[in-house]
Amino acid sequence: MKLYLAPLQGMTTAFYRNAFAKHFGSIDAYYAPFIASSDLTKVSYKLLKDILPEYNDNFLRLIPQILGNDGDQFKGYALAISDMGYREINWNIGCPFPMVTNKKRGSGLLPYPDMIDSFLHTACSDNSYSVTVKMRLGLCDTEEGFKVMNVLNQYPLGGVIIHARTGKQMYEGKVDIDSFELLAAQCRHEVTYNGDIFTYEDFLAIHTRFPAINSFMLGRGALRDPFLPAAIKGYKVPSDNKISIVSQFHDDIFHYYKEKLSGDKHLCDKMKEFWDYMHVHLDNDGKLMKKIKKCHHSSDYLELMSHVFGSGATWT
Repeated sequence: MKLYLAPLQGMTTAFYRNAFAKHFGSIDAYYAPFIASSDLTKVSYKLLKDILPEYNDNFLRLIPQILGNDGDQFKGYALAISDMGYREINWNIGCPFPMVTNKKRGSGLLPYPDMIDSFLHTACSDNSYSVTVKMRLGLCDTEEGFKVMNVLNQYPLGGVIIHARTGKQMYEGKVDIDSFELLAAQCRHEVTYNGDIFTYEDFLAIHTRFPAINSFMLGRGALRDPFLPAAIKGYKVPSDNKISIVSQFHDDIFHYYKEKLSGDKHLCDKMKEFWDYMHVHLDNDGKLMKKIKKCHHSSDYLELMSHVFGSGATWT
């Protein structure tokens, strides 16, 4: 059983990944937020900073990810990344956001299997690294995904991660498990399931239906409930300990951003983003999130957190 943490732009950066591993663990590999490829002269320290080995603890397995539609650019970036010691590079053809898809990147590439074929012909031409792919069922419909899978099957990929939605769905509506089943059956590579695993029961339902699948990617579910990976792996964290662990995790994240960001507004905005995910298991009536959104100064925010973590709250 392998569990992977999905990349979320602006959230799962190096410090967050390290802190998550320190306090919660049970993740077998962390996928870094995508690096958008461009002109090869722009492969710079700034672009690669988040995946530099010195910022990523040695005990973490980190998988860099590249977003792009030019095979030569991908190969140039992949070679630079492999020189840093990474042997697996993930290609993102799953990102659903219009600012990406409108440029025929991310899931915007899925209607163009010929472009994907040309891309992989170049990207897979070097054995310094292994290419894996993260995709969706299609951009607009699932027929696109089947055509793409015919192309993927022709290349020596290290695996395919399938998010069980189309790009146009974004993160709305239900995952399409029936279409995932058909697409996964067509795939000749190792398949990783991705999409709407928020609880242990969600995982169990997917695992029961697809017993041959041994790897699962957790995204929003793990950010909302960082104890979920441990639960899936069969480790029990006593309920009384959970608030203390979350408090320590929060404090690490807060103090990191306090050092990195300028001004209370930026700091409070970043912590609001943090709580957009984390509040679910502490905030049954929504009142906590409303209070957090009203915080514009770190002193007010810290006073609120002191109350939250010191009030005997329980993690539900």
